[in-house]
Amino acid sequence: MMKKASAGLVLAGLLLLTACQSSSMDDMAMNPSDMKMIDVDLQVNPELPKTDEWVTLQATISQNGKRVKKVSDITFEIWKDDQTSEHFKVKAAKKEAGVYVVERKFPTAGTYNVTAHTTASGFHAMPSKQFQISAN
Repeated sequence: MMKKASAGLVLAGLLLLTACQSSSMDDMAMNPSDMKMIDVDLQVNPELPKTDEWVTLQATISQNGKRVKKVSDITFEIWKDDQTSEHFKVKAAKKEAGVYVVERKFPTAGTYNVTAHTTASGFHAMPSKQFQISAN
């Protein structure tokens, strides 16, 4: 009699575990159409900056046509085109929902690159832009 009761409890436990597992797996399943990549619009302002004037690098992050309110991380990587190893990285400041900026001056004329390393909504994007700084 004890063996039957133990076997019954083990069987009931297994059924319960199986039911809980399939339920939690269903909760975790995501519809691929719900998974939209983030879009990062990277802008340089002014469009034709000069040496030693303030330049605003701005990233606007959206997903599914709406601005992303919670961004996990956004870091701007900036380097002059002829520099292969010396890249400057700076955390962007939140300007408003989904909009992040870095403001800085560039003392030397030339071609520069910026990459906005952006993580939001479980996605990572790294848009890049090249811009010119002309001499005053």
